[in-house]
Amino acid sequence: MITTTARRATAAAATTALLGALVVGCGSEKSAGAAVPEGWQTLDAQQVSVAYPKGFKELAKDRLPKTATAEADLVEGGKTVARIVAQVKFMKTSDLDMAVAGAEAPYEIGGTPKGKEDIEVAGAGKAVRVNHEFKSSGEDDSPPRDTEMTAVDVVGMDKNDKPWVVRVTAPKGKLSPDDLDKIIESIEVTG
Repeated sequence: MITTTARRATAAAATTALLGALVVGCGSEKSAGAAVPEGWQTLDAQQVSVAYPKGFKELAKDRLPKTATAEADLVEGGKTVARIVAQVKFMKTSDLDMAVAGAEAPYEIGGTPKGKEDIEVAGAGKAVRVNHEFKSSGEDDSPPRDTEMTAVDVVGMDKNDKPWVVRVTAPKGKLSPDDLDKIIESIEVTG
């Protein structure tokens, strides 16, 4: 025979479990999308999107280099001083480690790796963040030759195991660590 106290304890435990499940469910609902800071715009590369801060301007599709599906630049004094580039299907692989190696290739000569870590990206789950330092070549409209630059690549796979990369490049100190973190946190796999 179940006592009144036992029934109350069982009901309380069931209520607590139900509330816990609801809270967990609500938490995962909120984290389903990427955080886009107020006043920022979003680049849509049809497989992945990323937000960019005020001051950056999105390039028209007919002005994009071959290495970009979407790009936003920060221009000062007629020179591009920072870039946010989203590139999809940038190589043929369905392996994340191979995609990371492919993204790192441009930095192999003249660049210095500054660390790599697994991160979570909305819509993709696991992705890899790779930090680099290099010196500007001074070509085209980039910063003057030998300007100390930083680059952060975030590499991941979409729902069909196609690779994508979001690359942020700027002279050292041009982007605050807070803005860089917000850019990274805004990345979302959409395809």
